[in-house]
Amino acid sequence: MTGHGESETDCDRAISRLYQFLDHELGSADEDQIREHLAACEPCLDTFDAEAALKKLIKRGCSGEVAPEHLRARIHAVITTSTTVEIRES
Repeated sequence: MTGHGESETDCDRAISRLYQFLDHELGSADEDQIREHLAACEPCLDTFDAEAALKKLIKRGCSGEVAPEHLRARIHAVITTSTTVEIRES
């Protein structure tokens, strides 16, 4: 997906950071770079707009619901006790 004057690499870079951008998890320089790309690349802007709308819809549909404390505790226990990281050398 490339817009006018944009390279595939620019699009790939923007799309790969889509959720970090939408969640405001990037630094201001990175956010500015993505905003500039979106201003010049309509296909990426369409993708970002669709994902932002979906995220907003999900948030609206799930607002106000909180998992019961016992469920949250069970999930937390499973995540903290069974999560392992394996590093393999090639």
